[in-house]
Amino acid sequence: MPIFSRSRFAAALQDFVGKRRMEAGLYHEIAEQIQLPETGRILDVGTGTGWQLEVIHQMRPTLELYGLDLSQHSIRSAERNLKELNVDLRVGSIEKTSYDDETFDIVTCASSMSYWENLIACFNEIHRILKRGGVAILFEPQKGIDIDQAVETIRANMADASKLRQFMAVHLNKFGLRSGNALGLNLYSREEIEDIINRSQFADRTSIETTTLQNLPIFMRIHLEKVE
Repeated sequence: MPIFSRSRFAAALQDFVGKRRMEAGLYHEIAEQIQLPETGRILDVGTGTGWQLEVIHQMRPTLELYGLDLSQHSIRSAERNLKELNVDLRVGSIEKTSYDDETFDIVTCASSMSYWENLIACFNEIHRILKRGGVAILFEPQKGIDIDQAVETIRANMADASKLRQFMAVHLNKFGLRSGNALGLNLYSREEIEDIINRSQFADRTSIETTTLQNLPIFMRIHLEKVE
């Protein structure tokens, strides 16, 4: 991941955007699609400044929460944001973690898989730390999306917001979608992800479908299962 993505400025920007996304209900939409159990351990990979874990706690207060992110600045922000919760937050890469074998019931990740450098190694590490019968649910934008259409949908979503918030949302997302490669973002097609997963320990234990978040039908929902 490029140095910018681990910077203090990137963490502050991520926190600002995360708060807006929380207000818009994005993290609730994601959590609803995860199909959260009543109990167990959940790891949020690329947790950023922690807002997804906050929403998961609101929906399932009995779950044990864990968050992992490459950015020390983001994890510090998450610690502040989640200071009232009992959360295990760590700085590190999902390519190689310090968690014990078969620790988690669920691993989730939203829009950060595209920054992973070695996807097969990351999938194999997720397989190692999942309990038998556990699942990983990942949400990622697909390669080849219509950026102009996506931006117009974002603009429509923000119709009731202030002019400043509309401007920030539209232009930050436009920049991310058009210039993401410069920041280490690599989007994949469904076929490419299927090929990579089939070369990992999740081979033949996956399903991928297109899903809609915030009225944007541009995401893949990747479901990986560890055999019992």
